[in-house]
Amino acid sequence: MSARRKLGAQVVKFAIIGVGSTVLNLVLFALFRHAMGNQWANITALLICTVINTSLNRRFTFNAGGTGGAARVQLQSLVLLAITVAMTSGALEILRRADPHANSLVSTATVAAGNVIATIIRFVLLRRWFAPSAPDVVAAESAPTAL
Repeated sequence: MSARRKLGAQVVKFAIIGVGSTVLNLVLFALFRHAMGNQWANITALLICTVINTSLNRRFTFNAGGTGGAARVQLQSLVLLAITVAMTSGALEILRRADPHANSLVSTATVAAGNVIATIIRFVLLRRWFAPSAPDVVAAESAPTAL
């Protein structure tokens, strides 16, 4: 499989898992926010979804199955969790200052917006961790071809 096709397949699988994880995250956030407040609901939902998302991406997106290295990957995912918490918590804090009485829909949309930025970072890091020797698509396309 060419580097471009492999990257395309990874992006599609990552997107499918990401959409499912995001929906679960937003549902959990909306359910937890009344009992815990926005920040704790955000962190709790993200923690649950990060473990699930990392496991699914490891297995299906990047074909890194088995138990070897699973603990290391979950520890690495804590870096991703910290990035996501920073993005979403920062967005929630901005919302709190702008509208302290924002409803669930606005709060949930704010979490979703923070997740968009974190998702791009997540894909890049996961791809590097799971396929460190995978050729870069740009490098593969710019390499001279034999005639």
